[in-house]
Amino acid sequence: MPNTSKSSPRLQVNRLRLHYPDSEQPIFSELSFVLEAGECLAIRGANACGKSSLLNALCGIIPHYVKAAISGDIILDGSSIMDLPLCEMYRNMAVVLAEPKNQLLLPTVEAELAFALENMAVPAQIIRQRITDAANYFGLSQFMHKSPAQLSGGEQRLLLFAICEAMPSPLVLLDEPERGLSGYSLCLLGSWLEALKQKGRSIIMATHSAELIAQSNQVISIGA
Repeated sequence: MPNTSKSSPRLQVNRLRLHYPDSEQPIFSELSFVLEAGECLAIRGANACGKSSLLNALCGIIPHYVKAAISGDIILDGSSIMDLPLCEMYRNMAVVLAEPKNQLLLPTVEAELAFALENMAVPAQIIRQRITDAANYFGLSQFMHKSPAQLSGGEQRLLLFAICEAMPSPLVLLDEPERGLSGYSLCLLGSWLEALKQKGRSIIMATHSAELIAQSNQVISIGA
């Protein structure tokens, strides 16, 4: 398990190669980058070029749930996380997938906000404060006892951001976070990303947004 005692880890990806069994060519190979604490890395490229595949490889969805040949190394805070089980992986990173409904399975917004923290054995008083603060930040306080299924797509995405905000994980992965957001919510997203960086949390996001790319510290292109 990576050493998570530091509040400001960094991520290092070395010569990462990903090849789906039904593909003639790898999605990417020899992919390397370093992400320092408090930095944001944007992944850009056309649809279906492999942006989501990279995020899935970083968080362990590949190869645990989606089968593919993967090689290279992913190092978080000085330790390889390639072979970590998913239950340990998610102590170190918070993830927002492209389709919010695939991540929201509990009966209420409040339960969704608390779930990860409860599984991390965070004390109840701290959980209450974190989920209250996160809900307030993203304008979700009035929805706490509502089913996530009753929220709009944009509200569901804000709920996932709030879950990430409430978690203490040093790394945040976002797959097209701008999708389905109103103008106001897009501004809120941009402000939140800057706040994450100020706290020393690192961000990797797949995005088509020129504005989000512009506020990133690094940009890599997939399929170029």
